Amino acid sequence: MWQFIDPDRLRIAAAALAGAVVYGVFTLVTLCMTGQSVRRADLIRALANVIAAAVTGVIVAVVIAPNLTLVIPFVHLRDTSTVAFFIGALTWEVLPFLLLGVRNRARREAEKQGAGQ
Repeated sequence: MWQFIDPDRLRIAAAALAGAVVYGVFTLVTLCMTGQSVRRADLIRALANVIAAAVTGVIVAVVIAPNLTLVIPFVHLRDTSTVAFFIGALTWEVLPFLLLGVRNRARREAEKQGAGQ
């Protein structure tokens, strides 16, 4: 079974997870330093947010990072692990904007098809 695991993809996943952990630590520290009392529910919500960010970042990085490194114009920036780290750290922040764009495009297409009937 272990022969089916791609070591490059595993390295990408680990780098993306590290990026998501950095994002998570930043989120939790920001929550704790607001000066307000932090309830247990707030910490649980933040922890769930970090777990979702980690899962999303790892999945996106494993899929996108190998191909994204091919289009980076600077050779010295084509390190797959570095790209995966940044994808893991930024995916959760960028994802809502991407989903909003996809939703708006789907709405425009649906209106265009509805108007054509």
